[in-house]
Order: sequence, then C-alpha cells, then structure tokens
Amino acid sequence: MSARRLASVAALGALLAACAPIPRPAVLDELDHVRAGAAAAESKRLAPGAFARAEKLRGEALAAHEREDQAGAQILGEQAVAAHAHAHALSRVARAEAAETEAKAQSSTGEASLASLEAEQARVAAELDALDMRIKVARDAQPVVPSGKADPDREKARLAAARSLALQARLLCGAARLLIAPTRPAGAPADSAVPAGAQPGNAQPASAQPGNAAPASAQPGNAQPAGAQPGNAQATGAQPGNAQPASAQPGNAQSTGAQPGNAQSTSAQPGNAALVAQLDEATDAIGKLDADLAETVGSGRTIPAPIDQASRARAGCLAALTAARRAATPVTRAPGVGDALLAELSAAGTWSPVRDDRGIVVTLRGLFAGNALTKAGEARLRELARVAAAHPSFPVAVVVHTDRDVSAREEPAWAARADAVVRALGPAHAEGPPAVQPIAPFLAGAAAPVVDPGGSERARNARVEIVFVTPETL
Repeated sequence: MSARRLASVAALGALLAACAPIPRPAVLDELDHVRAGAAAAESKRLAPGAFARAEKLRGEALAAHEREDQAGAQILGEQAVAAHAHAHALSRVARAEAAETEAKAQSSTGEASLASLEAEQARVAAELDALDMRIKVARDAQPVVPSGKADPDREKARLAAARSLALQARLLCGAARLLIAPTRPAGAPADSAVPAGAQPGNAQPASAQPGNAAPASAQPGNAQPAGAQPGNAQATGAQPGNAQPASAQPGNAQSTGAQPGNAQSTSAQPGNAALVAQLDEATDAIGKLDADLAETVGSGRTIPAPIDQASRARAGCLAALTAARRAATPVTRAPGVGDALLAELSAAGTWSPVRDDRGIVVTLRGLFAGNALTKAGEARLRELARVAAAHPSFPVAVVVHTDRDVSAREEPAWAARADAVVRALGPAHAEGPPAVQPIAPFLAGAAAPVVDPGGSERARNARVEIVFVTPETL
C-alpha cells in the first residue's frame, strides 16, 4: 500500500512539474537592468536612432518569450543588449563632438579676444612711444638764441639764407595744404612758392621796389595750388598788371582731386579745423616774414636780416605738415609708404629720386622747347603720371625753378609752363581709372639755385621738381 501511495505521489509530482511555466531567460532581466540605467537615458537623448533600434529588439525578445520561443528570446535579448551598448557608444561620440564644437567656439572667442587685446596693446605702446619721443624732443630742445647784429657781409649772407628759408617754408606749407585742404575755399589767400618775390636781375625781394607794397601772395611768381575754385583764380590783393598764379591762368588744370564731381581727399573732411588753423597760422607767419624781408631790403638803412623769423616760419610749416601726416597715419600701422615709392622710383634707374621734408622728389630738366613741352619731356611726364596714378594717396606738387630772376612780363610764360606740366601729369595721361589726387603747381623763381647763378652752368638751375608729397609719417 505504501508503495502504491508513493507511486501515486511521484506521478502527481511529475504531472505538476509538466504543467509549471517556462522560466524567463536571464538575458531579459539583464536587458531591463541596462534599459533602466543612466547610459540608456543618455543614449535616448544623444543617439535616438540607435536607442530606438535597441528597443525594437527588446520588444521582439519579449514577444518571442511570450510565444515560449526561449531560444529566439535569448538571441533577440542578447542582440538588444548589444544594441544598447552600441547606442551608448554613439552617445559618447556625440557628446565628445559637442564638447569639441564648444571648445572650438571658446577657442575662437579667446583668439579673437587675444587679438583685440594685442592690437590694443600695440596701439597703446605706439602712443606711449610717440609720447616718449615728444617728451624727449621737448626736453632736449634748445632755445633759439637771437642771432644779433653782424658785419655787412654776414648780414648779406643771412638775407640770402632767410629768403631760402622763406621759400622752403612756402613749399612745406603748400605740401601741408595739399594734405589738409586740397580744395581752397573762395576768397582764401593763395599759397606762394616765392618768398617775398625777387626783383629782376638782383635776387632782391620784389616787395622792396619803390611803390610796390603789395603782399607776397600778389607778387609775380606766386602760385596757388591747382584746384582753386572757379571765381577765385586771382590772388587776393593782386596789383594791376601783376601776373596771376599758375593755377589761376585761364585754361590751367585744377587739382585732379578738385574737379567737379570728384570726391575730396579724406584729409579735407570736416573735423580738421585744428590742422587748418595751424596751417593758417604758419601761413600768416610767412606773410609777416615777407613784410620784414621787404623792409630789410627796401628801407635804405641797415636792418638785421630776419633769419630767426625765417627759421621759425619754416619750422611752423614743417610742424603743420607733420601734424597732417600724423593725423592720417594709424598708430598701429608702421610707416613705409614713402620708402616703397622711393624704392620703386630708384629701381627704375632713370629718375634719381631724393627724399626731403616734403616727400619724394624727382628733378627734371630740358622739358621745354620755348614754352611748349618737348616730345621727350611729355614722354617722361607720362611715365611719372603712371607712377602717380599707382600711388593716389600721394598729392603731387609741381615746382618750377628758373635760372634767373623772372620779370612780370615773363611771368605768364612760366605760369603756362607749370600749367603744361600739371596737365601732362593729370589723369588723362595715366592708365586705369582716374584717381582723386591733388596736383598743384608752384613757381619758385630763382630763389633756390643748385649751382652758382653767375657761373657757366647756371642753366642747371632751371628745372622742374615733381614732388610726391608723403601722406603719412616718415
């Protein structure tokens, strides 16, 4: 009986064991653990496509388990775990790429900030160097000691030196005016290249002739920079019978920057009132110097030559020109435009350029046959016109020197020569589009000889200087 009972219990246990549910594969539990972790949440945010594929495999594994396909559930579960691992790897790549993009943006911002700081540092350093130089110049400057009286021969030499300094002052102020205000307002006094005029035959100031008390700007040989506005062609205070300035002759070319419709030079924009006032003050000093030179020559008594006043007048014009250049030169940019032009002209091998306080100077001789330009002279001027067009920031001054003193009758002829040179240098003879570039004639007369005016080679004193006025600090 007990054996039968044991057999029944065993059969019942076997029957019960056959009806028990199939156990859940362990990989599904692992899959649930992976899905609940932080890595899965990050994958869902940064790699949603890979996360969705892993979830699809998980759903297929659960469906296989419900169908009691244990092998399929196991395989699909393992694939789902691997898909979640792949999604997590992609999310880490996406996070790294986002961090790289942010780092690059921060680096670019930092580099831009660093460049701005370096530029500001360079600007401040340049300003500091400029201030240090000005302080050094002011500290080391020596006061001008009055020249005092001297013997007649020395006074004669001082008078010649004063006239030469007056000419240099006029040319420097003329160069400054080309940079500051190339277009002259109506009624403005004309700039002159001749200091106190010269009497024909004796190199004495013309204003010393009896009965001639007209200001220097009205004397023969005085030239206003080309570009004077119509209606203001004649120099203020010109005496009857006196020749007009070169730019005031009928048919004379105006400054290329002053033609109707052309834009003015940037240096002529509003806001340069201080520079204009400084230039006007320097020009007034030249007028006073002319009066003193006239009194020295025409008084008939011994009066010391105004050599100190001439030195101060020249220094004032040079200061005005320097101030105009400084105003046009950014402190963060190294100077060198004048050096580049000087190197270009020197490399050509035909110009023999030199540099002075005005800028780059090319001296030409033998341009004229009578009052007309020769073909060779026109060809050389056309070459310089191309150079000028390639450097439109350089105003051009045409300075005509003579080998002897010029009378009032001869003045119009020399003015016409200066005008012919201006026209030859104009934009019509340059290649490419016309440049906004002031070109101004100045008649210097015989006040600045390069050889003995009484010697056999005095013809070398007749020359034309083409001055490319350097627009920035040297």
